[in-house]
Amino acid sequence: MKNVDTLEYHMKNPEVSVEKYIRNKRIELSHEIQSAKKIYLDTKFWILLRDARRGKVADNNIVQLLHVLEGLVAKNLVVCPISNDTFEEIFKQTDTETLKASAQIIDDLSKGVAILAMKERVDLEVFHFIREKTKGSNSVYSPDELVWTKIAYVLGFLTPTSKSFPPDTNCALQKAFIDQMWVVTLTDMLDQIGDDAASRMPKFTDISQKLNEGKFAHIDEHKSFKQLFLAELAGILELYKPDFQDLMSHIYESDTGQKLRADEISSNDAGRMLANLIYHAFRLNKMKSELPSFRISAGIHAAVQWDKKRKYKSNDLHDFFHATAAVPYCDYFLTEANLRHLMCDKNLKLDTFFRCKTISDITDAIKELSQITI
Repeated sequence: MKNVDTLEYHMKNPEVSVEKYIRNKRIELSHEIQSAKKIYLDTKFWILLRDARRGKVADNNIVQLLHVLEGLVAKNLVVCPISNDTFEEIFKQTDTETLKASAQIIDDLSKGVAILAMKERVDLEVFHFIREKTKGSNSVYSPDELVWTKIAYVLGFLTPTSKSFPPDTNCALQKAFIDQMWVVTLTDMLDQIGDDAASRMPKFTDISQKLNEGKFAHIDEHKSFKQLFLAELAGILELYKPDFQDLMSHIYESDTGQKLRADEISSNDAGRMLANLIYHAFRLNKMKSELPSFRISAGIHAAVQWDKKRKYKSNDLHDFFHATAAVPYCDYFLTEANLRHLMCDKNLKLDTFFRCKTISDITDAIKELSQITI
């Protein structure tokens, strides 16, 4: 692991807060990769490319795709960021050699770039939505500038803190820690976790049967796709109301410099009001590319339920999360054919809301990506 020691520098430059420092790091990263096309690979493609590099596949098209991607990354024309779902699926592997090979190819093609975890992306999107609508687009950074992070933070941002140190020392230690984490690779993380990485990963609960039971129990309740979409959206917004409440409190404190009392927070209805505002903005077709995580999550589930023959499968949720990460922020999304069909569903029309091209056929991917030039 590369060693980075910036503690002395931060001790001498204490004026920047930890929150502002990590935000600046993300903005700096977004500017570094701004000119590069972002290619999001679902886990299937990562495994295919890993096996191609190891000489374990017979399909020459996979080998050719690997060479195309390696060449483009070497020229800084593309970067292949990962998400927390990629991380979790890759680290479920129990074979040490294939896990190490997976980590290495991700390090090489991602260049250490990751996309914020789902909750952080939603917080970012909602904060941007509020600020843009209340203070104008020039008052806030675009989500495209803040959505990128490094692999060490792919599961979310955490930094150590201790009440044993004075505030300025604690702040310096946290910023120095961020600098160290910023250069950590997936291979480094695997070395630290050890060979039993799979046993340390969160256990995935298969809820596909429960989703299917719910779907077929209410299959005829909605008379239009829009109605079904709004029902799915309402369910998602209900889950996020506590987060909305926290976000609105944070904005109030940031704007006024005053901290809300516990009784003011408990009596505050801002979370519910924000959820209602978002719901009715979608209902009235006022949303375009704003709040993409809500549009894509609700839309995909609505599309699956609208298709009376389609059943949820065990890995669908991971696939849906891949789509939610890729489509709003990347230029290309390489995934399974059935998910590509969902992305282009005539009811969803996600390909018209976002710039991302979803590709499932390997020869199509080679043809499309080979056209990327300076």
